[in-house]
Amino acid sequence: MKYECTQSSKQSGSTLIEVLITVLVLSIGLLGMATLQFDAVKLNHDAFLRSQAVNLAYDMSDRIRSNRSAARDGDYDTQPAPSGVDATAAADITAWQANLAAALPTGTGTIARNSEEFTVQVCWDESRGGGAPATCFSFVTGL
Repeated sequence: MKYECTQSSKQSGSTLIEVLITVLVLSIGLLGMATLQFDAVKLNHDAFLRSQAVNLAYDMSDRIRSNRSAARDGDYDTQPAPSGVDATAAADITAWQANLAAALPTGTGTIARNSEEFTVQVCWDESRGGGAPATCFSFVTGL
């Protein structure tokens, strides 16, 4: 019996370099997806903080409109701090500022009156310790 051994000039299977390139491409893709997910979570949190600020600004504007006599007397102005403030207005401002501090990171708020219009401004820090300036939302309402 005669056995012939033939060598194939074609190579079958994959080489180690092909596997390494595939792993590299796959890892870059997964890293990109992780970055997108991180950005989505961050932007979702920023949107949540903004909606909290809007709700708190609307809350204060509703409090101002419900106590028109004290609002016309300037009892809701926080700059400069009013003297001889109506008890309801003082309680509203205190509760509002406590809600700001609880709902927003370093949340603060100011109210400024200009005749029959009030500007309610809510500021908070969404930089997560990055040193960026505070983000503010202003809302103008009339009596």
